[in-house]
Amino acid sequence: MSALEPVALVLDGYIEDAPAPGPGDESGATAAFRLIHSPTDHAADEMLLPCLVTDPVLARTALDELEEGDLLRVEGLLMLPCATADGVLRLQVEAIEVLSPAPIREIEPDSVERYGPYVIVNGNTDSIGADPVQMWTDAGAWVGIAPGPAAVQDMITAYEARTNDA
Repeated sequence: MSALEPVALVLDGYIEDAPAPGPGDESGATAAFRLIHSPTDHAADEMLLPCLVTDPVLARTALDELEEGDLLRVEGLLMLPCATADGVLRLQVEAIEVLSPAPIREIEPDSVERYGPYVIVNGNTDSIGADPVQMWTDAGAWVGIAPGPAAVQDMITAYEARTNDA
């Protein structure tokens, strides 16, 4: 295998933003999204991977059915920057499996974030400073309220310690 050949890859991850038509495609024959992959569920190990679906049927499904925060298993070919016309690393998606839909779909998309297997809803206080964030596991278990974004990792560590002791 040469350095220019794509690499077959299967990854699990969360959709960062809802899929949109691919670059230069107004018809919806392609779909583009970014996948957040975290092999250890720790923010330092996260990778954000651009994905492109070129099969028109799969693209239409992605555009119509996938939402921000969905947990997916994607299969495809990792296209290296030296092998793409625009020089961008991306996954050419050939198959998509929804492992878990985003648990909180009725909240404004700008206020929901994923942190590994955790769902974080940013607070809406009018006070100056960091807003509190509410946290759940992607399975829907309540984690707690962190006083602000800087305390998220501490809240997750405490939750995991509690659940491991139980």
